Amino acid sequence: MGEKKFAGALALAMIVFAVIMEIYSYKVIPDMETGVSSFNDNWTIKEENGESVQVTLPVKRQVPAGQELVLENRIPDKFYMNGGIVFRSRQQEVEVYMEEELLYKYPEKELIGQSLPGNWNFVMLPKDCEGKTLTVKIRSPYQKFSGQIGEVYYGNYSELLDFIIKKQTPIFRMGILIGIAGAVIEVLAVVLRKYRIYSYQELLGGLLILASVWLCGESQMPLVFLGVEAKYYVTIMALLFLLMFVYGYLYVRWGNIQGKITRRLFYFSGIAGAGTMGLSVAGIWDLMRIMPGILVFAGGTAGYAFWIHLRAFLKKEGRYLGSETVCVGLILAAALEEILFFYSRSNNIAGPFVRLTMLLYALNHFRIDLLETYYGLRERAELEKRLRRSQAELMTSQIKPHFIYNTLNSIRALVRIDPETAYNTIYDFSTYLRENLRSLEDVDVIPFSQELKHVKAYVNIEKIRFEERVQVVFDIREQNFQVPPLSVQPLVENAVKHGICKKIQGGTVWIRSYKESGDYVIEVEDNGIGFDSSNVGEKNRQNKSMGLENICFRIQEISGGSMEIFSRPGEGTKVVLRVPEKKTSYYGKDEDGHENNHSR
Repeated sequence: MGEKKFAGALALAMIVFAVIMEIYSYKVIPDMETGVSSFNDNWTIKEENGESVQVTLPVKRQVPAGQELVLENRIPDKFYMNGGIVFRSRQQEVEVYMEEELLYKYPEKELIGQSLPGNWNFVMLPKDCEGKTLTVKIRSPYQKFSGQIGEVYYGNYSELLDFIIKKQTPIFRMGILIGIAGAVIEVLAVVLRKYRIYSYQELLGGLLILASVWLCGESQMPLVFLGVEAKYYVTIMALLFLLMFVYGYLYVRWGNIQGKITRRLFYFSGIAGAGTMGLSVAGIWDLMRIMPGILVFAGGTAGYAFWIHLRAFLKKEGRYLGSETVCVGLILAAALEEILFFYSRSNNIAGPFVRLTMLLYALNHFRIDLLETYYGLRERAELEKRLRRSQAELMTSQIKPHFIYNTLNSIRALVRIDPETAYNTIYDFSTYLRENLRSLEDVDVIPFSQELKHVKAYVNIEKIRFEERVQVVFDIREQNFQVPPLSVQPLVENAVKHGICKKIQGGTVWIRSYKESGDYVIEVEDNGIGFDSSNVGEKNRQNKSMGLENICFRIQEISGGSMEIFSRPGEGTKVVLRVPEKKTSYYGKDEDGHENNHSR
């Protein structure tokens, strides 16, 4: 199965799974067998003129903000033992009476800020309540929520909480699924960071977790471990900082697309969110009164995210941006629906379209990240094999039979005429062979000083053979850094064999190391015959060009560095290696655990 077919099949399976869960999720219907019944009929409302109007709940009346809506009903003659009622108030003050006796009041104490959170009101009724009159008084400081009340349920008090939890579970579960997807993405991003597969998913995971907190808070699920105000402020805070995470995610992922604007919006949304929360808790701002502005900003954020995704898709910045862009477009449509119908909906809960589109986005990204992990690990494995193979090829290319033969002949001649030099040359030759063989070990980088030792061993051997024709000058100012094995010695060998030894009078090789602009720089320069550097990759210079390309490949992939070649025929050649100041391992993490800029 091809990559696209596999991705499409996985996406379809995710969507079908989400839809089936919602279709066949447990639906709670109140009846006597569950211990909970509807209590929506035969309510009366007292009008200002003293007349009573019979209504069926839920109901919404034209009542000015701050004015009470008074409802009365008679408790059935046959009532539950340990009975009670429950109903949802939406940013309303609530008082419940039984024959003039106050049974319940919300809020029971002064609130922290000006905002009046919505609440599930669980009211315990006295044992002898059958046939008595129950009075509910509600009042809201907000015109949007004034004069309305939702469904009322009555039954065994201990069963009411379980009933409401089951009733809200399908909505709550969608938020939980988004959070699970975010948590898995976050864990994958942290665990697989060393493989350089992920570069922005940590922010995406945090974004989805914040979205989960917001949607779970908006689900109206009663959370006994969290107070009403705490839940309300945590929910709003999650929404506000979710917007900041969106801009942060866009900036980290696509800083090349309107990066300056995205960065400014990131800081603005963070400061605005923190300021809004601070002023609200201090009682200076009322969150409910500025909620339309928050929703407009959220819609603008969704629109901006869609625009950035669309531009990235058109520029082909990623493999799976088509499905991502569609999902973000659906979220934008859901955000617009949320804004347009905020004041007309009968409940104060984020619409199902918002939840469904965000769940689809989370599941789609979860699918994408699983695919990225699979293909990324496969690519890393292939790259590792290529690196090992290139290292082995370079090592074997360095140990040529004629070089060994010439070196042994030189040592044989020196044994009689200069035993001391022969002794030192044998040591240099063994060092040279050992360093070449050591490059086959499972080591990504070695100290530059060790590579330099390899270079000096090679140079000493060649100076025995070529005497004054080969001059080598070392200017080593920095050596406390790491490089891939066989990254400098082959350059020096190229300079000797293909540069100065092609000239009758010979020449000089300069080997330098220093630090510049946060990089360690290594230069290998000769005044030999030079060559046309534009033809490095051509087959007519196969052995030399393959060696240079091999070194360049390993410097880039292992150390995150670069290689440049400067050469002119008849003047000589200079090769410059640049290695980032922070030493890197094969998988792209520096000493502090940060990723290199060239990561995926």
